[in-house]
Amino acid sequence: MIVKGYRGKISVDEAITLADRGIYVFNALAVGCSEHLIYAYRKAKGYFERGENIASKMHIEIMLILTGRRQIKDALRLAGIDGAEEIAAISEKEFDLNLERDDSVLECKDKKIEYLGIDALVPGKECDAFFENSAMLHLHR
Repeated sequence: MIVKGYRGKISVDEAITLADRGIYVFNALAVGCSEHLIYAYRKAKGYFERGENIASKMHIEIMLILTGRRQIKDALRLAGIDGAEEIAAISEKEFDLNLERDDSVLECKDKKIEYLGIDALVPGKECDAFFENSAMLHLHR
C-alpha cells in the first residue's frame, strides 16, 4: 500500500477519474493516520471480495469505514474531497498527484477527532479512537 498526503484541492470529477485508476483520495480530516487509511482500504477490499459491501464503489466503501458511518451521504460529507484542502491518498501502485506533497496531513490530530465527532477517548490512545470508530460500522452491518 502506498499512502501519501497532499495540500491543495481536487475536483470531484478528478477524484472519480483517480478512483477509476485505483487511486483513492479523501478529505484528510477523516483519516486518523496512514494506518487508519490502510485499515479502511483493506476492510473495504475484503467486503467487496466477500460481497458484503454496502457501496457499489470502492472509494465510497472506504469512506464509510473511515468515518464509521452507515449512510453514504454522511460518509461523503465527511470524507469526500469537495472543499477539502488537505488530501489523503492511497493506492496499491505508485502514484503522484499534481499537488503539494505534505504527509503531515496524515498525522493524528485533535481536530480530526472533533471533526468525526469521536468522543470516547482514552488519554494517550487518541489515535486508537479512529480504529474503534471504524470498527463500529462492522458491528452494524
